Amino acid sequence: MLAAGPILLALGLVAGYREIALLGGAALLCLALAFAWVGAPPRVTADRTVTPARARQGEECRADVDVYSASGRSRGLDVTEPVRGPLGSHTVSTPVRVRGGIPSRVSYPLPTGRRGVLTVGPLRVGRHDPLGLCRAQRQVAPAIRVLVRPRWRYLRALPLGTAPSLDGLLDTALHGSIAFHALREYRLGDDLRRVHWRTSARLGTLMVREHVDTALPRLAVLVDDRAEAYGPDEDALEDVVEAAASVVAAAGRDGVPFALCPASRTAVATTVDAGLDLLAQVSPAAGVDLTRVLPGLRRDRAGDTLLVLSGPDADLSPVLAARAGYAALVVVLLGKRASPPALPPGAVALAAATAAEFADRWNGMVR
Repeated sequence: MLAAGPILLALGLVAGYREIALLGGAALLCLALAFAWVGAPPRVTADRTVTPARARQGEECRADVDVYSASGRSRGLDVTEPVRGPLGSHTVSTPVRVRGGIPSRVSYPLPTGRRGVLTVGPLRVGRHDPLGLCRAQRQVAPAIRVLVRPRWRYLRALPLGTAPSLDGLLDTALHGSIAFHALREYRLGDDLRRVHWRTSARLGTLMVREHVDTALPRLAVLVDDRAEAYGPDEDALEDVVEAAASVVAAAGRDGVPFALCPASRTAVATTVDAGLDLLAQVSPAAGVDLTRVLPGLRRDRAGDTLLVLSGPDADLSPVLAARAGYAALVVVLLGKRASPPALPPGAVALAAATAAEFADRWNGMVR
């Protein structure tokens, strides 16, 4: 209207068409009234709270926005916020009546139908004219990230192998044993009885002995997020992530130490919250080399039992090559076309079409 109004007004005046000139003048008049109606962006502040901050897939999650105004008069405003996530992008626009000195709250739901990362915001508060020609907004809160964690299912038990000690022996003690692991620099709070004085004298800095529990059962969980492992089956990765979340939840319930590592990332999660947060961010990755991930897990002593979760088209030859570094190996393939792979003696293979079927078969294997 801003572009067409002057053109129509000039054309009508030059050509002598009163109706065209009136149409152009009306357009400019409407714009002037819209600008006067909207005015400057409102001077307000707002607080946004997302409950819960980390939602479970399918769980109710909402954003509560409290808007404050220093002005004493009552006025109608709009709360606008874009939401981007795995299900697409949309913009939430909610009207709110603001009164000076009294917070006004508006709430709206956030989509949690699919696990992933939601980008909520930035939050803007403004007003518009009745014709929708002008809008004046002010940003009152930055964008935030909300993690939608995957669902998980009940697993009766987890596989636990024996942990090889640093002396090359196998120890099946329930409470473990302490063995020397390495020397490291002294840190504030270390027991002085663990100082290795001979090495400290040679290096000129305090060095202490570090010990580890060599017999405590540990579980290494490798989530294969390589794009080529799933082919056209797009939902298979979601089932793999859900199965991994079930393993993490069972490990936290039973107090089993674990290390979770997606194939495309260097981050390793060792707690339930960190594991679920990491799984919420897993997405298909191309060009991932499994041979770089497995040695890192062994170097960090991330488990004596290796559990690999992958898709129906996975090439597991790197996993089989690293089989000798673990006391036990369990391979789970999920997808509509998944079938149990050929594994060496002593290894366990399981194939399922969905995460629900995986949980049923897993619980059926537990003795």
